[in-house]
Amino acid sequence: MTAMERIVFHLDMDAFFAAVEERDHPEFRGMPVVVGADPKEGRGRGVVSTANYEARKYGVGSAMPISKAWHLCKEGERQGGKACIFFGGGFGKYGVESEKIMEIVAKHASAIEQVSVDEAFFEVKDLKEGTVGRSAKSSGKTLQRYGVTALQPKWQTAAETAARIKAEIKAKTRLTGSIGIGPNKLVAKIASDLEKPDGLTVVPPERVQDVFDPLPLRKIPGIGPKAATLLAARGAVTVADAARFTQEELNAWFGKWGSGIYESIRGEDDRPLETEWERKSLGHETTFMEDERNPTVLMETIRVLAEQVAEEVKESGLLARRITLRIRFGDFTTLTRQMTLEKATDDAKTIEKEALKLFMSFLDARENPDKKAFRLLGVRAGELTAAQQLLL
Repeated sequence: MTAMERIVFHLDMDAFFAAVEERDHPEFRGMPVVVGADPKEGRGRGVVSTANYEARKYGVGSAMPISKAWHLCKEGERQGGKACIFFGGGFGKYGVESEKIMEIVAKHASAIEQVSVDEAFFEVKDLKEGTVGRSAKSSGKTLQRYGVTALQPKWQTAAETAARIKAEIKAKTRLTGSIGIGPNKLVAKIASDLEKPDGLTVVPPERVQDVFDPLPLRKIPGIGPKAATLLAARGAVTVADAARFTQEELNAWFGKWGSGIYESIRGEDDRPLETEWERKSLGHETTFMEDERNPTVLMETIRVLAEQVAEEVKESGLLARRITLRIRFGDFTTLTRQMTLEKATDDAKTIEKEALKLFMSFLDARENPDKKAFRLLGVRAGELTAAQQLLL
């Protein structure tokens, strides 16, 4: 392992909101579970927060209009499947579980970037060769269960550490998560998704291209439906297909995003962990399964995100003065807009109202003259202050 080589972990809890509901309602275990707005028998205007793996078999996914999810569930039921169970979601409850999980990660990590309530990148300092607190035989059996074999010593130790974290999370929360380990954030994130649910996937530097090459291009962050369609028209369906294009060709087709695509399909990523981000602000974002234009769906998504943010701010004993809106269009152009409140708050309606004010100009020619569809929406609360301090 060279001095410059990194080992990055990515934890992604498995269908987190839905898994919490399944755990707390064992009578629904094995049923398709959808967490989100009230579907109102297909007339609901909200969105899906999370769908468990049974619901995903029906085609239900996060950020999907709840009305579409309801119709997909009914179609799955008509074809002999089980009826979907819809939950409105208790974001305070999910926040409590998230804190337990991140505390477990923090015991092992030297640096953590918490991306969302159920997802985090982390690094472990001074990984030493050998096993971590267990016999080599026991450790080997555990890793074999995940298909992890024949690793260099420090990568072996990293895998053992991940297995311990997963086991402790399961023991203390009765929830499962998947961990990917790679030489950077991009590889670790893709690795965590390869063996879901309850996976542990290690992709050391020498295996990156072998793992990436057969992947569909949509698996690579930054390659959405339009980019994939354009590349498919040029004969590229997998990463290996696209790897034959030069950086100049990709730049010609995608502008400034071409270089990013060129690097991503090769597993290149030099981004550091943003360890201070979550301490300064709390936020949530969602990426739509398909680029979205429907104003009702977009505004309902902001409402749900604002509710999630408010719950997390409140559970942390904080108040926020700055509200930030983050949007990403279908062409990957990413913009942020923010405002500062006169009075700090943890109120969901206030956060929603201000986020919507920031968003409205993107629905017309003021900020979106080309009427581009939206790929991602995010709401963040910043300038956080302990609520008790304001009472002194």
